[in-house]
Amino acid sequence: MSRQFDEYMSDKFEVDGELHSLVSPSSLKELTEALNAKSLIEYQLSCLMHDEDSSGWESLLQEQQDLIDEYIDYLGNFDNRNLAINIAYLIQKYNMKVGDVESLLKISAGYISRTAKEGSGKKMSIDIAWKMAKLFEVSLQDLVETNMTQEKGNTGLLLQFLDKLINQTVEGDVEWEFLGGVTYELDDAFVRLGLITEENDTCVYHPDHMNEKMKWVLCDDIVTCKDFSGGADLVIIPFSQEGDAKVKYDFLLCYDASAHEPDGTWEKMFYTSDDPFDTLSDKAAVLYEKIRNTEFDAKVSPDIRSLIKGYLGEA
Repeated sequence: MSRQFDEYMSDKFEVDGELHSLVSPSSLKELTEALNAKSLIEYQLSCLMHDEDSSGWESLLQEQQDLIDEYIDYLGNFDNRNLAINIAYLIQKYNMKVGDVESLLKISAGYISRTAKEGSGKKMSIDIAWKMAKLFEVSLQDLVETNMTQEKGNTGLLLQFLDKLINQTVEGDVEWEFLGGVTYELDDAFVRLGLITEENDTCVYHPDHMNEKMKWVLCDDIVTCKDFSGGADLVIIPFSQEGDAKVKYDFLLCYDASAHEPDGTWEKMFYTSDDPFDTLSDKAAVLYEKIRNTEFDAKVSPDIRSLIKGYLGEA
């Protein structure tokens, strides 16, 4: 016989005069076919006489079982990463506490922390996950599979924007400057633009989108990324209501002075206060912290960084 024929017959077996093949499943339909093939081999083994050699059939059975196990391993184990992220996000979004949710669902104290913690060996039961989805009016599939912090629409787009800025800041691919207001002396350009007034050593911010009857003050230095887009500087203004620790962030595009605008001009990019659930504020706070961490880092322009990384073979 030819080698091709031997290879063709290597995964074949005959039962009751019919030729069958081992099945390497890649879908549920093929898995049922693989289980059927396994059952046929087991049936044939049971029909052998005591004095008949069963090694060939046992080898086929083991091979088919290995193919089934390989498919099951491919399916993997449940990864509770999104479940952990989503539960924490939903609890915060609706201004609840973990203990509140545990009490509402009548589960033991600490259960959520033990079972929804990322990487935890303990898994949340399906009935609790189902109740959690019903409680927060989301689908069970979204709760366990979708990262809900990556919201859709404009908020989702802005979160992606902030994520990219965070990564670029950490990697040093964007350069930030501190324009003062709290730690450093304030750049007077913001006074000329009418955004800031200095009152008794306090920098008062005048956001046109917030309640003008309240006093808004800088709670940290204004930072900027020069020439961010089309000659405009990206400016981040961290501020809060006087006496309130809750920080908001305004993202502006500022343009240099020109013949038509001798004091320069600015336009809104976005305001984190536009998001009622504070997901933008939380993400912007992470970005600002990463920017603050660059304060004493050696200053290297993005172009020079690119040149050096290329030299090091990291580009």
